[in-house]
Amino acid sequence: MKSMAVGQQKFDVLIAGGGVAGAAAAAALSPLGLRILIVEPGPSHGRRLAGELIHPPGVDGLCQLGLLSNPPMAGSVVNGFAIFPAAQDDGLGSVILPYGETAGSRRCGLAIEHRSLQRHLLETARRFPGVSAWIGARVIRMEAGPDGRFTALVRGENDEARIRAGLILGADGPMSQVRKMVGISHEARRYSAMMGVEVEDTHLPRAGYGNIFLNPAGVAYAYAIGKGRARVMFEVLKGADPKESVARHLDFFPAAFRRDIETVLCRSKPLAAANYCIIPGVTVKRNVALVGDARGCCHPLTASGITASVKDAMVLRDALRETNLDVATALHRYARACARLQFARRTLAEELHEAFLAQTPEALLLKQCIFSYWRRSANGRARSMALLSTVDSGTFPMATQYAMVALQAFRLLPLWLQKKAAADWRRGMRRLTYKGLAFQYAAINQWL
Repeated sequence: MKSMAVGQQKFDVLIAGGGVAGAAAAAALSPLGLRILIVEPGPSHGRRLAGELIHPPGVDGLCQLGLLSNPPMAGSVVNGFAIFPAAQDDGLGSVILPYGETAGSRRCGLAIEHRSLQRHLLETARRFPGVSAWIGARVIRMEAGPDGRFTALVRGENDEARIRAGLILGADGPMSQVRKMVGISHEARRYSAMMGVEVEDTHLPRAGYGNIFLNPAGVAYAYAIGKGRARVMFEVLKGADPKESVARHLDFFPAAFRRDIETVLCRSKPLAAANYCIIPGVTVKRNVALVGDARGCCHPLTASGITASVKDAMVLRDALRETNLDVATALHRYARACARLQFARRTLAEELHEAFLAQTPEALLLKQCIFSYWRRSANGRARSMALLSTVDSGTFPMATQYAMVALQAFRLLPLWLQKKAAADWRRGMRRLTYKGLAFQYAAINQWL
């Protein structure tokens, strides 16, 4: 930021953070005739892993907001997921979960290198009417006024400014400082860490899909990001040695692709990131609202972070439009809608992660039920993918799908009897029944 006047300035909306969530929020709110300021500290020192896969609803949303052209910027088309179970869990090979079709046209996602995506979205959002951006600045303090509303103190390279805004958005990521400064508490659980490299996509097992490898070491991901390159990420579970964990992951990769990865690992250090589940106590406090990962994040198994950020922006826009820019009423609606969306997203990620990684008989039964359901039912694959990609974010559909998966246990009973594991099957079935009832209870609570 070249110059920032000392003193007080006024905007309709202040957005702390110019990443995907901040840029999407600015683009969504600009047509409402608001004066918007994006405060973005700029690139952090060092490189780290961050979201790169965008599901079809996210791509559609970014195109509708005018942030992505059609066809979109350089990247790689994603047609769905290819799930590779560990051989001892299944032995039948990968399962393809396509995005499917809508109104006769094939739905596609997109994968783009994160820094390129973030830079493109911010540069595009800055050109929207009423949008300004201070690059190299950050919110350093939030002050509550006599009316209870917050004012932000923003510091740039050489000066400071106090910003009054009717609406302040915390779009500054999972470790949001805005959330902390306004006193919103949160629950945080660290799942694991991620280590990632960039390789040639020549030997990507399933080209055009997000490849997900399941094994006792964790979850590994591989997908093309455009220009002949692919991103590969390995989960490192708590307490595991990173090098040993990566080596164990690679044992489950196809030989040619494994050699490509090993060559890169010999030459360069992998990128890293932590996987957290963060659940803020509230989404809204007075005139401050959280968007994107600041509003909450979960395990990246479903790769829904970017899509959820875009949905947040559009939900907030609609709430403001429907209430004729009544900020208090709009934020109340926004918080209610986001609570439902986040519950479904977080629950789905946690249940799948537990099923795929836990080594208990109950988890093994659930895992077998999931793959049995996917292999036998095209409709099941479509409905599961609708939940994974956030096309459907309802709690009732998620509970219904869980029940359909659990019914596969009866189909698998002869196999468990053959292995003389009837007691384990009964324990697993009790667990499935209990969770199914818990989902139904949660669905009713969400509806009420």
